[in-house]
Amino acid sequence: MEESKKYERMVKQTMDKNKKKNNKRGHGSGSGSGLLGVKVRKLQILIPGGKRCNHPDLLLSKTVDYIVHLKLKIRFLKALSDMYSL
Repeated sequence: MEESKKYERMVKQTMDKNKKKNNKRGHGSGSGSGLLGVKVRKLQILIPGGKRCNHPDLLLSKTVDYIVHLKLKIRFLKALSDMYSL
């Protein structure tokens, strides 16, 4: 989970830098309607609570947390399986 917090800090710093750049150029932010937008919407469907994430960086952060959660779940289930297979 500590990796996730480091990632969130990195994402926040990147978002702040991008906001400054976009404000200078006059562009807004968003997932767009191209291929990236399609992939973001698919990811929103796969990740629990992803539909509430309006910013792709936040969605990626939730994705990292979910992957860590799934890895822990796999380890736990494997340990149970090993314990009962004896």
